[in-house]
Amino acid sequence: MSLVNDPFTALEQVYSFYNDTRRAQLRIGLVQLASDYTLENDWHRLAGPGVEIYSTRLPCSSQMTPHALRATGEHIAGAAAQIAPGLSLDVMAFGCTSASMLLGNDTVAERLTRDRPGLPATNPWQASLSAFQHLGIHRLAVLTPYQTEVNRPLYQALQQAGIEVVAFGAFGLMLDTEIPSIHPDAIMAASAALLDGCQADGIFLSCTNLKTLAVLEPLEQGFNLPVVSSNQAMYWHALRLAGRQPDQPDVGRLLRQQTKGP
Repeated sequence: MSLVNDPFTALEQVYSFYNDTRRAQLRIGLVQLASDYTLENDWHRLAGPGVEIYSTRLPCSSQMTPHALRATGEHIAGAAAQIAPGLSLDVMAFGCTSASMLLGNDTVAERLTRDRPGLPATNPWQASLSAFQHLGIHRLAVLTPYQTEVNRPLYQALQQAGIEVVAFGAFGLMLDTEIPSIHPDAIMAASAALLDGCQADGIFLSCTNLKTLAVLEPLEQGFNLPVVSSNQAMYWHALRLAGRQPDQPDVGRLLRQQTKGP
């Protein structure tokens, strides 16, 4: 078609522009499991002004078994490479507590940052261990949605990290996609039963797919103990790695405290 008499040629206007030099205070790259329905929503609730979250998902089986969880590691690097190519990020994060525990922090970090070498990286397992240390938790009560074959290595890993596990409870689910259906009231009730008669100095609610944000403050007020959850801890750790201080009300003392260093 000839463009000489094309009406669009005369209609189209091309304008000059200038670049927007404003930058977010913090940019986090987040790799999630395809079956996680909770983490991204929790983080968008936690993110304040100036925090940008760029996320992607990796293929996975919904089966919560050690074999299936370790298999997620094969996809971390590829998924991380898809996050905001060409955009400068401050921190990379991988969102699965049990997979991170089974794979190891160094393995997860290397795969998260393969295309962005030198960038700080976190995961819920690493972040939770750091949170326990920061809060002075040595005797821990643990609540998970997992079955025994995942709970046992988690218990062993906590013991190896120097944490005394004084109580351990679980909902015994096999499928990751079932975990978000656990009502926060059920988490409250299970936590209360778990703490009955035990001498814990902190509670750990493990799993990024467990809906815990609404129960953190009531549990802390009801039992006068610090409560650490996977999503809360990883967000806190990402802030610290980027040199930012937490200041979040109503989601537990971990995000209210002023902290220094990674």
